[in-house]
Amino acid sequence: MLYAIGSRVRLRFTGETGKVTGALEDGMLKIRLDDDPDFEIPTFEEDLEPYIDSSSTAPGHWVLGKGKQETTPHPPRRAIKSQYHILKPKGIQMAFEPMPGKEDIVSKYKVWLINDTAFEFLLQFDLFTTQAHIIDVEDKIGAMSALELGDILSDDLNDQPEVELEIHRLTTAGAELPLNKVVKIKPKQFFNNIQTVPIINVLAHHFVLFERFDTPDPAQQVEEDLKLYTQQHARPKTQTDRHQNARSYRQFDVNEFSNFMPEIDLHIEVLHATPHKLNKGDILRIQMQACDRFIDRAVRVGAHSVFLIHGVGEGKLRESIARSLRERPEVVKFKNEYHHKYGYGATEVILR
Repeated sequence: MLYAIGSRVRLRFTGETGKVTGALEDGMLKIRLDDDPDFEIPTFEEDLEPYIDSSSTAPGHWVLGKGKQETTPHPPRRAIKSQYHILKPKGIQMAFEPMPGKEDIVSKYKVWLINDTAFEFLLQFDLFTTQAHIIDVEDKIGAMSALELGDILSDDLNDQPEVELEIHRLTTAGAELPLNKVVKIKPKQFFNNIQTVPIINVLAHHFVLFERFDTPDPAQQVEEDLKLYTQQHARPKTQTDRHQNARSYRQFDVNEFSNFMPEIDLHIEVLHATPHKLNKGDILRIQMQACDRFIDRAVRVGAHSVFLIHGVGEGKLRESIARSLRERPEVVKFKNEYHHKYGYGATEVILR
């Protein structure tokens, strides 16, 4: 138990203060609130923080000297590991999670660092304003995880907050040279950048600090190397080649074409091992990523037409697919008509 009975604490989410009166099971404590001494509530330890009451030296506090006080140590920072594989990582990100208090007024924000890549990093994080140094963290963040850094009050956003981050990617050869980023948080940018943040899966004010750190996919690297080789050794065009009636010709891999299935089932139960742990935004993102990769492969192998099986449902996936297909120059046309095999649950795509 991080807090002794009698310790003064504050509830992170509401800002209410009180005293620890007992321990419960599953890491919960009983708290007697200052505003209502006759009422005790059960609270998880991770939802508490030490509270220094300058007018009291209650148990859990001791005075070191005039004007100096200490309290129980701050609980360890939370680290959340992703429960699913992230197909298209964004990199190192920062998020400010709103923490509503009384009457749902946001009085502070919890600051997170998100790493959705496959690498670990050492980090030095500083958040300060013109008036105060708010957060100073030296730590390590694991692959595909989020690290809680601390809290910033809403009022601090008026004092030109600024973030400095230094990271070292960890590899088998040791820590790489540092990368540095300075971000000045401006109110308009802060309040416009709100979205569901990966891994913590909550609506938060979101910033990408460092772009993705991907290891190149071997198959993709081979394909890019072949394209480069072809460009370097291609025969120079002659006047005949430039004849207005000439048509470009693409050569396809016969073996890959013969093994290609011209349909894909985009139901999330097929694409992900634990779909019940995903929110709607993550589900749609995973489905569209699978759809895009499938169309890319169909074009690469020279398929004439394919079927995208999306089901009927609310139609959000079908509409997202339609928007994506309209932007693809390889798509001649597509249609969602009744089919004897799929009913209305699939879109047929005709490719060039």
